Order: sequence, then C-alpha cells, then structure tokens
Amino acid sequence: MVRILSRFCIVVLAASIGIVAGCSKGETLYPASGKVTTKTGPMTAGQVTFMPDESKGNKSKNSPSGKINSDGGYTLTTDGRSGAPLGWYKVTLATDTPGMGGPMTVDPTPGKVTPLGGQGPQIDPKYKDPTKTPLRVEVVTAPAAGAYDLKIE
Repeated sequence: MVRILSRFCIVVLAASIGIVAGCSKGETLYPASGKVTTKTGPMTAGQVTFMPDESKGNKSKNSPSGKINSDGGYTLTTDGRSGAPLGWYKVTLATDTPGMGGPMTVDPTPGKVTPLGGQGPQIDPKYKDPTKTPLRVEVVTAPAAGAYDLKIE
C-alpha cells in the first residue's frame, strides 16, 4: 500500500511540475526586429511597442517592445523573452524629447503622454498614441526582409 501511494505521489508531483512549466512558457514567440527611420535618417533613441490589434484578430495579452539603438535598430522582447507572438499590432513609439524631461510613454488616458526622462528626437504625438498611430505590423513566422522596419514622418 505504501509503495502504491509513493508511486501515486511521484506521478502527481511530476504532472504538477509539467503543468507549471507549460504555463510559464506563455505564447510561442517569433524573432522580430527592424529599424525606425525618419525623413532625416534613423531614429537614434526611444522605444518601440507593439500593441495587439484586436480589430484584426490579435487577442494576445502581451505587448512586445524593444529599445531603439543608435542606428535606429530594435529587437522585440516579450516578458523578458526574445521575440513576439504572431498577429497584427498597432505600433507606438516612445521618444526622448528635448525640453520635456525625457522619453515619453502613453498614459492610459487616450492621447495623453507622460515624460520619463532624457533627450532625443521629437516626433508627431500620433505615434505615441495607440488609438492614433498609423503604424500597423503583422508578426509572421517567416517575414520578408525589412518587414518590421518603421518609417515615420
């Protein structure tokens, strides 16, 4: 009887560990990187955030993001892991804005932005607001070269 209970406990424990490990992995992520450019060249600071576009069927709860480096390049991460889930996204940009005290982020109030600190390029505020940004990107399993490049006015 003790042997049966011991084996049962081991099986339950192993199944529990498997369930927890499966839950911690989350959605499958796919590599996603690109370059942000303006009329005058690459954007050299800030952050890109991909917000799931429910109007195009993306029900993900994750918003992948990536820091823009000095050559305009970015690589998305989701919850600390490289990549992004498949689907359509509205893309917002947070920038370092001179005179405003730094990077900007979208406040939960539509159209309102909040300074985070630093300096950098100014862009049209529509790119900071998920309800106004014209940037839309679909993360796919095999993207064409430049599929995640972003051109802003």
